[in-house]
Amino acid sequence: MGFLLKIAKQVKKEAERGSLPEDESELGFAKIFTDHMFLMDYLDDSWRDPRIEPYLSLELDPAALVFHYAQEIFEGMKGFRQEDTEEISFFRPQENAKRFNKSAERMCMPTIPEDDFLESLHALVATDKHWVPYSSGTALYIRPTMIATEVGLGVRSANRFLFYIILSPVGPYFPEGFKPIKIFVEPYYVRAAEGGVGEAKTGGNYAASLYAKKKAKEHGCRAVLWLDAKEHKFIEEVGAMNQFFVIDDTIYTPPTTGTILQGVTRKSVIQLAKDKGYSVKEKKVDINTLIEAISNESCTEAFGSGTAASIAPVGELVYQDKNYVINKNKVGAITQDLYTHLTGIQYGRVDDPYGWNVPLKE
Repeated sequence: MGFLLKIAKQVKKEAERGSLPEDESELGFAKIFTDHMFLMDYLDDSWRDPRIEPYLSLELDPAALVFHYAQEIFEGMKGFRQEDTEEISFFRPQENAKRFNKSAERMCMPTIPEDDFLESLHALVATDKHWVPYSSGTALYIRPTMIATEVGLGVRSANRFLFYIILSPVGPYFPEGFKPIKIFVEPYYVRAAEGGVGEAKTGGNYAASLYAKKKAKEHGCRAVLWLDAKEHKFIEEVGAMNQFFVIDDTIYTPPTTGTILQGVTRKSVIQLAKDKGYSVKEKKVDINTLIEAISNESCTEAFGSGTAASIAPVGELVYQDKNYVINKNKVGAITQDLYTHLTGIQYGRVDDPYGWNVPLKE
């Protein structure tokens, strides 16, 4: 790995740097940020000026194209402190680099060489490594982002971009613990359609979800389960998670056919489940079939997977003003098994035969 251009560093003095709260249970999710950020500019068809600077507000022209035509992408990934050594490792960062570039291509934005993406990540986290928390369930959340900075109001792809990375020490995504959540099945509004940008990690997909998320909150739900745009019956994903259902001892998850984000955690869960001997099928799941399976108790478990939550058990669905409880609102055995093994790899509690953990390079 290595940039063609050297990463310039302007770092704070030791006495000026912040620190983790004494009680790491107060971290929450992405409420505080570390001392530094990585930035790099794109102009004249090339990336230039890679640098690490103190965390600061960005100064952008009001006519920057990102504000008007949403040319923006991002990633979500984590660094974990290994419980046995307290060293820092990233979970499958190469997958995030690949997905970032796939999003860039879909949004007509420049790609970043994977080695450069990873080098910038290592350099920034090494600079702020004292911000990686130690407590169980905590991590360093990493947000690489690219935005269009060129000024103009014509509808077109920009020629100037800014790539930056910010870091946030985080507690568990669900502070109430590893307990089943309640989710709202959206019957009318959609997150993405075939031929759209559903599999790109771009802000517009999340903005489109906010109204339904407001409805979900009114029903006492933590998240929205989306249905397909064409027939409004096939399950897609939860806003921040891919979705899984255990029906007749088989794990079902919707296929990634262009409308669903290709989750890194999803890919890992499928691999783990298969290697543990579970039957896994990537297959369309009809909401009516699912409701029937919940009602006759052949659907015994449900869970979501994602970077933020890792694995989140689902204990109840709200669909068309009716509530459907799964497994008496308890965590299922398969969900617990996969969660324990996945997080065990991430925190170094169990062996990592896949090479998913990548140690921090200083």
